[in-house]
Amino acid sequence: MGTYPYPLTWEPEIEKEGGRPVYRAIADALQRDIAAGALKPGDRLPAQRELADFLGVNLTTVTKAFRLGIDRGLLEAAVGRGTYVAARREEEPLPATREDNTGGREGLGLIDLGMIHPLYGQNRLIAETVKQVSQRIGIERYFEYDEPRQARTHRQAGAQWLRRAGFDTDEESIMVASGSQNALAVTLMSLFHSGDSIGADRLTYTGFRNLAEMLGIRLIPVDGDGEGMDPEELARLCRSEGLKGVYLMPECQNPTARTLSEERRRSLASVVERQDLILLEDDHYSFLGNTGLPPVSAYIPERSVYIAGTSKSLGPGLRISYMRVAPAFRPAVGRGIYNVNLTTSHFNSEVAASLIESGAADRIIALKQAEAESRSLLADELLGGWQVMGNQRDYFRFLTLPAGWTGREFERAAAAAGVQVNSGEKFVIGNRPAPAAVRISLSAARDREELGQGLKILRSLLERGPESGPLFV
Repeated sequence: MGTYPYPLTWEPEIEKEGGRPVYRAIADALQRDIAAGALKPGDRLPAQRELADFLGVNLTTVTKAFRLGIDRGLLEAAVGRGTYVAARREEEPLPATREDNTGGREGLGLIDLGMIHPLYGQNRLIAETVKQVSQRIGIERYFEYDEPRQARTHRQAGAQWLRRAGFDTDEESIMVASGSQNALAVTLMSLFHSGDSIGADRLTYTGFRNLAEMLGIRLIPVDGDGEGMDPEELARLCRSEGLKGVYLMPECQNPTARTLSEERRRSLASVVERQDLILLEDDHYSFLGNTGLPPVSAYIPERSVYIAGTSKSLGPGLRISYMRVAPAFRPAVGRGIYNVNLTTSHFNSEVAASLIESGAADRIIALKQAEAESRSLLADELLGGWQVMGNQRDYFRFLTLPAGWTGREFERAAAAAGVQVNSGEKFVIGNRPAPAAVRISLSAARDREELGQGLKILRSLLERGPESGPLFV
């Protein structure tokens, strides 16, 4: 290291080993010192030229290190003010289910516009199919570990389900998992290792983020625009971060409600192919039929794991998700499914297959689409004039808040007024501050009347502004 006439605000110890680029060693030292508490949110870093002199490296090396720190969400740069340690992301997991009347949100009288439920009005059609399956001769076979003949029919149903989403594939490519969260967990454990890096939208699905954190897999935030993830930014991060994979939700991305255009899908597929990435495509909402576009995986079937769940489209109680796995990944993912699950419920798989083959699944989806569209129209009417993202049948909206609000402040104000929403802070990857925004569920309210009441309360808050007193309704 070089010498410097006076102490710097940060004097890192750089470990030069294994041929690692010096700029990456600096960024790693930065991440290590933040984790250890030696650097705290808001701390200002030395000027780049001063740090270069101290370390005895050229200015370009430090510039690249700071840029990498920004990409990792560790740093923020302000023109004319310097570079600072970013604020920490709030750690507040989202509950998976509606809480009961013993003190949870319902007990507090909150209208739930926070969680995304799958619209339960069509459960009677699922119940009818369950009864039919239960009355079949030989039903006892469905409760055994191995039933190869049934497994084949279940994969056939999965291929039919994927063709509905615009992905023409065969049954040999299909694997059946115990729900989409299970499919994501199996894929991460099978194809990635602790320390690997996966690119994802800066605001992303919390279930995937939490899985990656549990497994020691680094999620690298990839910036985008109104159309979704930026392909050029993804390619740049492949070079600077050594990404092994990328996670995408092409339809109604959670939480931003952005949907990838056909051109953007092709562009991202091209980056995945050129950079030899593994694509994890979580296609939860294509059943809503907003675009009819094929998934990104359809352009690069040799580089992808495509996950099509049935929780939002049919019912979460089925715990069935169909995976289309690229040939090169099938042995590892197959072992992962066996080691984690031993087997997927044959009974639940049979119910899902029966729904698909009988056409009942199509009827359920048509009813859900109609209800989602009615709720979307109501939301567009009551939130008109505000910056809101979402398509005609989406299960939620993403509201960018007017000046003066943060997402967390609006969430608290909404709860005080009787409505639960989820702030952007809950979905952030890295340490860069979240945008001032909230996700508003349209599907959790019991009916349109309750939804309308909740949306009117939110509109009143927006009209009153953050400086007003409590809102009484």
